[in-house]
Amino acid sequence: MGKASRDKRDIYYRKAKEEGWRARSAFKLLQIDEEFNIFEGVKRVVDLCAAPGSWSQVLVMKLSLLWHMDC
Repeated sequence: MGKASRDKRDIYYRKAKEEGWRARSAFKLLQIDEEFNIFEGVKRVVDLCAAPGSWSQVLVMKLSLLWHMDC
């Protein structure tokens, strides 16, 4: 069984593609934030250019929501 057939069965892979995330790892970061509230008080983030960029997508979404709540 190849990688492509394994990806098709992974629920988080499919869910990420449906919701527009670049990778399923976005859900892990969202889960970590939900449990530990790691974005509280964060105003800036440095992206160290790790591929595929789903964590950057989550950061943009989370920080823009936090910024709008502060206004």
